[in-house]
Amino acid sequence: MLGWVAGAWLAGLWLGSHWQLEARIALVVSAFAMSFVVLRWGGELRSQLWSAPMALLAFAAGLGASPPETEACRIRGNAMLSARVEAVRFRESASVSLRVIEGRLLDTGRRVPSGIGVRARLPNQEAPPVGSTVTIKAKLLPSISLRNRSPHPSPPPAWQQSCRARSATLEVLSTPIGARPLASLRGRVRADLDRTLPEEVAGVARALVLGDGGALPYRRRQTIAAVGLAHLFAVSGLHIALVSGMLVRLLHWLLRGWLLTLDPMRIAASLGIPLTLAHAAFAGGSPSAWRAATTAAITWAFVAANRRPSATAVTATAALTLSTLDPATALRPAFLLSIVATAAILSAPLEARSGPWRRLRTASTISARTLVGTAPMVWWWFGGVPVIGWFTNIVVLPLGSLVLIPLAHLYAATLWLSPATTLLRPLLEATAKLLLWICEALSPLAFARKLPPLTPAQGWTVLVACLGLMASKRWKLRLAWLICGSLVWGALEHRVRVTERPIEALRVSFLDVGQGDAALIDLPDGRLVLVDTGQGGWHPAAETVGSILRARRRTKIDLVVITHGHPDHDGGLAHLLNEVPIEEIWLNGQRLAEERDGAAKALVASARKRGTRVRLPAAFCGRPVEARGATLEAIWPCPRYDPGLDWNDNSIVLRLRFGEHAFLLAGDLEAEAEHALLGAGFDVEADVLKVGHHGSRTSTTQDFVAAVRPTWAVISAGSENRYGHPHASVLERLRDAGVRVLRTDARGGVTITAKGDQLRVETWRDGLIFP
Repeated sequence: MLGWVAGAWLAGLWLGSHWQLEARIALVVSAFAMSFVVLRWGGELRSQLWSAPMALLAFAAGLGASPPETEACRIRGNAMLSARVEAVRFRESASVSLRVIEGRLLDTGRRVPSGIGVRARLPNQEAPPVGSTVTIKAKLLPSISLRNRSPHPSPPPAWQQSCRARSATLEVLSTPIGARPLASLRGRVRADLDRTLPEEVAGVARALVLGDGGALPYRRRQTIAAVGLAHLFAVSGLHIALVSGMLVRLLHWLLRGWLLTLDPMRIAASLGIPLTLAHAAFAGGSPSAWRAATTAAITWAFVAANRRPSATAVTATAALTLSTLDPATALRPAFLLSIVATAAILSAPLEARSGPWRRLRTASTISARTLVGTAPMVWWWFGGVPVIGWFTNIVVLPLGSLVLIPLAHLYAATLWLSPATTLLRPLLEATAKLLLWICEALSPLAFARKLPPLTPAQGWTVLVACLGLMASKRWKLRLAWLICGSLVWGALEHRVRVTERPIEALRVSFLDVGQGDAALIDLPDGRLVLVDTGQGGWHPAAETVGSILRARRRTKIDLVVITHGHPDHDGGLAHLLNEVPIEEIWLNGQRLAEERDGAAKALVASARKRGTRVRLPAAFCGRPVEARGATLEAIWPCPRYDPGLDWNDNSIVLRLRFGEHAFLLAGDLEAEAEHALLGAGFDVEADVLKVGHHGSRTSTTQDFVAAVRPTWAVISAGSENRYGHPHASVLERLRDAGVRVLRTDARGGVTITAKGDQLRVETWRDGLIFP
């Protein structure tokens, strides 16, 4: 019964957080569902009909308790806050995630809302323990939460919703009991592992013992995940269960013979409860670690009470306990994956046979069920399914779980004993390097690690197929589920590929890339043009363009136009060159001629080495791109850039025509170049104007608006940007001219499709707004 209640509670939390369903509607739907389950598969449940209403009540409670969707931070300015430390991460330096209790902006006195998240990097400070209450003085910057319509509507991760804190100084007000010694111990172990082991082996040991997943290089983490062993090289339920079992067995062995009247196993189990919980805290306290530690602690409590624990009841109790204390925990991928994996294992049919192949068969079944059970979530969140994980978890996992994990913990526990570390170090190094080598060797076989992102319909198809595979007991039925699911998925895949490559229509998608520009143009002949790339480096825009291309199933860009050399327009080009083939790039050439560090020249050389053609104005001015009735031409700066103008005024200006409609993309053009462009006699009239320079007061003059005569104006700007874009005077000029303004900072990405005499306008926030 506990399993049904826990499942209904978690389902209510999940549904309530995603769709905010009305409780009465959800109750009716769940009542029908539970009644059907009882009548169809009831078995023992039919004799306990009260399980159904209990599960129904748990579902309704989950709907009511589900946390609201996190609001993106919209705050900018110097602030003084009191906050609670929720997480600490270590890479090159410590970074902390905070939850605001109260605070105010120092300049305006504006109150900072309680409950918002803040992320701060502390390069020169010691990180406070998790759970501490601190005061923080920092410059707050708004979150960079990018919103674009996509076939794969995945919300931005929670960290993108938090405020960013710069120049942060922390003062610890209070810490939980035992937190400071625990943090100090973790710091000493971290420093000793780095000091005594080679860099890569130290990264493995830190990941296994301390939960410092970032200690391993990004590329190495990607390879490990691709072969299905991410749970081995990070603190997960596997580690907690192994260490907990070893501790209790060791205590049992030590207590035997010393206790004459008491059961040593019951005493060992009693001592194992606090030790297991302490180990989860020492190992970083990830959601899956706490779930496993709580499960183990409940199990040992049953053993200490001389009761036989039920695996299903124990797991359900742990899930209910943790998600009740913090409902947001139940919505985190790590927690949900651990719950689903555990449920897949516990629901496996019992193996009645005995013999030498029983363990191999059991391991094979468990690995397959875990892979299939978690596949929908892994595919949705991480863009691929490590199919090879079925093999690695049978063959490679025992080496890691039975050798590497115990060795890493033994080494960390005996760092103060030189003879022990001298003996263990070569064994730990050899095992870690062997497993890393195996991951590298198997990575070419991980063909399914990069799959097309699922559409919602495909997600439900994969979910139903996986449930059917797990519920079926005969191979013929499983094969039928696999074939049917594949056929439906394939049909949906064909549909999305056709839809996202529009023919005989022109689609222009002005992407929300924060403070920057990026626009995707789907030409009527199927070719794809990208105008600017947004920012690069750490900025989420660097990944946004690539993720939208993957969701739209576009594997090649035919033309990239970089309007000018400022980083909010060309910063993502280096990332894109590594992600997707690019046929041709247009540049105005000014950065190549005037830069001092040679970065642009190196980038151009890298592009040409990949076979990409790079053209300057002399090669593309007066040579428009023709595509089934659509014409894309550069009208400025032609025939070359003007050295007397700054980079903004030398932006490449594009005019795109298709049938009765025209688009004008003005880059960062400012007033001087606008007047020069009008004086050159070019036809600039357009239905849609991509406003120059993000709506700066130095652009979009009254004469320019009058010449373009747009019906729609799109302004690409970052939310709460420090430049004040778009400026009120620009918005007023556009409104006075009767232009409808669409802002990416307010509405998210904007998509405008022209077909025949129709113009279709959609935004992320509002959906279809015209016609």
